[in-house]
Amino acid sequence: AAEAGKKEEEGEDDGAEAGGAEDGKKDKKEKKRLTPEEEKERQARTLFIGNVPLDWDKKRLRVALREAVGEKYTGTFAPIWYRSEPLKEKWVGNLRKAGSILKEYADDAADAKIAYVVVESTEALQLVRRLSHGLVADKRHTLRADGVGSSAKLQQFDRKRSIFVGNLPSDTGEADLRAIFEQEGEVDAVRVVRDKETKRCKGIAFVLFKERYSVKGAIKYWGTEIKGREIRVSRVTERNGNDESGAKGELHPAEMRLERTLRRRKKSAKAKYGENPNASRKKPGARDKGKKPGGREKRKKTGGDKPKSRKGKRSK
Repeated sequence: AAEAGKKEEEGEDDGAEAGGAEDGKKDKKEKKRLTPEEEKERQARTLFIGNVPLDWDKKRLRVALREAVGEKYTGTFAPIWYRSEPLKEKWVGNLRKAGSILKEYADDAADAKIAYVVVESTEALQLVRRLSHGLVADKRHTLRADGVGSSAKLQQFDRKRSIFVGNLPSDTGEADLRAIFEQEGEVDAVRVVRDKETKRCKGIAFVLFKERYSVKGAIKYWGTEIKGREIRVSRVTERNGNDESGAKGELHPAEMRLERTLRRRKKSAKAKYGENPNASRKKPGARDKGKKPGGREKRKKTGGDKPKSRKGKRSK
């Protein structure tokens, strides 16, 4: 264990990018650039950790992982690097590292960050992922562990065990959603969709339950308030419904059913009557409104054109 710890310290700054972690530039003189094959091999050993507390440093995360795996994995956790920290606007860009060191975090953005951790093998990755996923860091943070790229298991939530939540405040955290929906069953994972630059919540999130039956009960929380805003809750109706456009979550379930019914009727009418169903539905022999049989138009009654009285014209 002491030898593993020494290797971790030596390899701490050898980190780089994996799984979309595009931030941070490498110093070509000090850091070895990996070949595409080496990068792919390392990515297969890279662990993604979401919802990490902002005040955790690399050492604190390593200790938590070591406690989670125990003697089942005695290898190294190195390198470790953090991404998606919700820094104030003045630290965005090349000043990101300085803002991270000073912990200059925005008040109206995420209360967590993500980490990447490299382990010794792909087999170790699956073991560590299973043992660390769901680890409770504190009252507001439950770690979400996954692989990167082709090794990811939670990139697409199972729609039959998931719900879509809309109209969320910009500073919504995973804990806010867990506090509500854990009343209906164990929550496996939460994904808050955030702006890539500001890290603020974009108003939507997905909640994945352990069991399918929890979804039905979760729908009733439509209208529940989170930080003063009434949330909208619905099932994930699309198979790829894990982004902003994939879920029909902006309508109440009853409205969604009505919308589907109207679409089916419109499609059926189009197939029966053609492109202009309203014009084709006129029954044979039907006359236009305002016309009498024989082609005579119905006389419109106006104030100045009254019909003449027939009185006095009777024959004596």
